[in-house]
Amino acid sequence: MSKIGLIWRTVRYLRVRQIAYQLVNRLRKRPKLRLPKQAPIGYFLVVPEADKPVSYTDRTFTFLNQPVLFASAIDWNYVQNGKLWTYNLNYFDYLNQTSPCLTTEEGQRLIHEFITHTDSLSDGLEPYPTSLRIINWIQFLSRHQVRDNKIEIHLFAQIDLVNKRLEYHLAGNHLLENGFALLLGALYFQQEHWFRRASKLLRQELTIQILADGAHDERSPMYHQLLLDRLLDVLIALQANSWHNDASLVEFLAGISTKMLDWLKAITFSNGDVPMVNDAAFGIAPTSAQILVKAQNLPFRKKSKRAEMLIFSQTDQDSGYRMYRWPHYELFVDAGAVGPDHQPGHAHADTFSFVLYVDGTPVIVDSGTSTYQIGSRRAWERSTAAHNTVEISAYNSSEVWGGFRVGRRAHVAIRRESDVGIAAHHDGYRSLGITHVRNWEIESLKFSILDRIIGHKVDCKTRLFYVARLHFHPDVLVRSYTDHVIAGPIELRFLSDTTPKLVLKPYSMADGFNRLRSGHCLEITFTNYLHTIVTHNE
Repeated sequence: MSKIGLIWRTVRYLRVRQIAYQLVNRLRKRPKLRLPKQAPIGYFLVVPEADKPVSYTDRTFTFLNQPVLFASAIDWNYVQNGKLWTYNLNYFDYLNQTSPCLTTEEGQRLIHEFITHTDSLSDGLEPYPTSLRIINWIQFLSRHQVRDNKIEIHLFAQIDLVNKRLEYHLAGNHLLENGFALLLGALYFQQEHWFRRASKLLRQELTIQILADGAHDERSPMYHQLLLDRLLDVLIALQANSWHNDASLVEFLAGISTKMLDWLKAITFSNGDVPMVNDAAFGIAPTSAQILVKAQNLPFRKKSKRAEMLIFSQTDQDSGYRMYRWPHYELFVDAGAVGPDHQPGHAHADTFSFVLYVDGTPVIVDSGTSTYQIGSRRAWERSTAAHNTVEISAYNSSEVWGGFRVGRRAHVAIRRESDVGIAAHHDGYRSLGITHVRNWEIESLKFSILDRIIGHKVDCKTRLFYVARLHFHPDVLVRSYTDHVIAGPIELRFLSDTTPKLVLKPYSMADGFNRLRSGHCLEITFTNYLHTIVTHNE
């Protein structure tokens, strides 16, 4: 019964369209390419310079920090490193990597090797990797002015496949990538029906998925960077192409890009990092600096006032993320929903977590994401215990489960907000009759966090315990004393109605996929309320 309840609490948020397409997706046959006898002529597009990280050298592919050498034939269904690694192999990002070690001839050879194994692909013909592969092939062919009839026949068939299998059952970033691929494919082969459909899809989905403050609604800065970078690539092609004759689409996409850029600038730390919150990892997305350089020559509207803001006003369509900047501190606060109700797959149970940089250096950090594979590590990285917030009696504030599922989820309400702090509460522990209230107050040389636990089921005989955690960056030297802690450039003191119990424990921070670093986590057990005072040691 508990499993049935968990599933119900997960699927009840799905949209009708998602449910319908979930059924369709399960009933349809596995994807298969239908090759035309001859593809229409391809028209090279204006594309950015090759800017992908180096992932291929001398038959060795390195994705997610895991190198694999294929001395003979490439196994396009390679499963030993998990599905995400297989996806990356099939993306073909390496065609557009920055290193000159991949020649045009080698790129063509890899494409042809892939083509010969098309009929045996398992994950590689799913719409998501196919969408990214379409974009990479078009960029490669256009940049090097490659005319290859066999490649273009397969490229045309892949675009047709995505057009017929748009991922409405998943929505989110998958559906946007489908739209970007379909639009570039339409431009490349000058197919009006593809263009009309892609234009409509992107207008609809970007309007829905980009929130009022400019954030992508899955609330992962890493995915925000990936999608914004892809959108800029599309704009580069569109603004240089006269065939489509749709100036309104260029204007619409430019406006969305402006909002997304403003938000990205607002939440990027001074050293160039973005917060690794929700599903996010170093080394996957282009940096904010790289994205800003790419955006320089694009047709953006006049700079928005939001670009100058450090915080955004709360609305129903707000990411809930806040960045507070003071001379020494950069404090990133999560005071919003875990993700869109219909697609929280990349969400963590991290409500009211925060990240602190001091003088441009990370001090208190998110534990990050090192894997998407279901298991104990994936479960822990998504848990409340892996974040800088309060956990009650080992329960998660949102019911994360599986690899990408969320059942019951915390809802946040802002109580008050100004340029020197924010107060909010969430109901993630409502099954216990509890509300968690957290206040952040920022001053020039210190800031404080006040946690209050309100309510408790009167018929609950189990004694509840409250634990706040702080995860310090592995480079930070942490020294714990009886009543305070020194962590690099900051000192932390804790007040409660009883003496808080301080315990320093080891933890592993994700320094990218499949890469962990040892650091220290401070656990503070308290009763009723906890007042944390953080002071800068000059």
